[in-house]
Amino acid sequence: MKRWITLCACILALLAMPFAVTAAVIGDENATATPMGETGQMDNQTANMTIAAYISEDENLTRLAEAITAAGLYDTLNSGGPYTLFAPSNEAFDALGNDTVNQLMNETDNLTMVLQYHVVEGEYTAENITSMAGNQTDQEDQAGNESEGGVLDIFSGLLGGENETAGENMSTLTTLAGEDLNVSATDGEVMVENATVTMADINTTNGVIHIIDQVLVPPGVNLTAAENQTMMEETPTPAENDTGLVGVVQ
Repeated sequence: MKRWITLCACILALLAMPFAVTAAVIGDENATATPMGETGQMDNQTANMTIAAYISEDENLTRLAEAITAAGLYDTLNSGGPYTLFAPSNEAFDALGNDTVNQLMNETDNLTMVLQYHVVEGEYTAENITSMAGNQTDQEDQAGNESEGGVLDIFSGLLGGENETAGENMSTLTTLAGEDLNVSATDGEVMVENATVTMADINTTNGVIHIIDQVLVPPGVNLTAAENQTMMEETPTPAENDTGLVGVVQ
């Protein structure tokens, strides 16, 4: 009897094995079919969007999107190019203060100039910028060495001086505003003027976007003029009273 029970148990175990194997295979297929491919597609989605389209959908660039619309530059960034856009984040606009931003939004000419100052014709990745800046610094160093020889370097070394450009590479890019931007790379960190690139190489169909942490202001544009004028009007000015003493006009 015990032999019969054992034999039946073995037969049942053999019959159950194909179902277990099938279930395991189906489970493996479901596990491997989902995440990897979809993650890769998410990474490449921006490659199917224009610069303007990407900005309009990035929650961190809503103030920039508003500015582009107000200046009438959406079509330019949606169809032209290729361009490189240094895109100020919402925090960069917030740092200017609401009064300054509101003033800028109402001054279309200044707004257009400021936005164009963030756009460069051509597609420059972070690697391109680093390479260009490095080549520029090498050329300047070589020219300096050829003209001055090694005498100044010797004295600089004796006095403990260091090369000002050590570790830093700098070059310039011409913007749509007609002004040059200084771009540099220091220890792998890319900077545009005094702004730091916080997210680099967002690829789009008509160029590349680098997010920066400051709003760049071109020469000749004063974003705080209205605020300074208000402060001057509120500050009491000295004046002479009837006794000839200098007093304060209230």
